[in-house]
Amino acid sequence: MAGLAQAQLQELETGGWSVIGHIKRVGSTIAKMEYKVSGNDTAYNLLMKDFKKQQETNYFSLGFRSTGNSFGRFYDLLQSFFLPENKSKKYMKTFRLGNEAVNLQHIAIIGSKGVRLTTSEGYINLSGKDIDKLFGRR
Repeated sequence: MAGLAQAQLQELETGGWSVIGHIKRVGSTIAKMEYKVSGNDTAYNLLMKDFKKQQETNYFSLGFRSTGNSFGRFYDLLQSFFLPENKSKKYMKTFRLGNEAVNLQHIAIIGSKGVRLTTSEGYINLSGKDIDKLFGRR
C-alpha cells in the first residue's frame, strides 16, 4: 500500500525560481514569468491571473523548457500581433507549448490593441508593453 500511495502523491520542488518579469495592476500581480536552470536545460513558468474569473483570485500557469529556443519563439509569436502585416482580426496562432495547447488572437484593450493568450485553464489579455515586461525586455 505504501508504494501505491507514494506513486499517487509526489511532492515537487518549488524553490530556486528566478523572476524574469512581472505585471502588476492595482497592486496585484496579474502575470509573472520565472525560470530555473537545471544542468544544460532551463525551465520556464508563466503564472497568469485568469481574466474570465475577474472577481476571484484565480491563477493558471504555463510551463515549458528552453528546447528549440522556445522562450524566444514564444516572445516572437506574442509580439507578432503588433506587426503592421498582422493587423487583420483573422490573424490567429495556435500551438503547443510544454504540455499545453495555446491560442493567441487579437483583442481590444482600453485605449490600445492587445493579444489574448488562452489555454484550457483560462485566458489573459496582454499589451505589447506587458509582453516586454514579462520577458524582461523593459
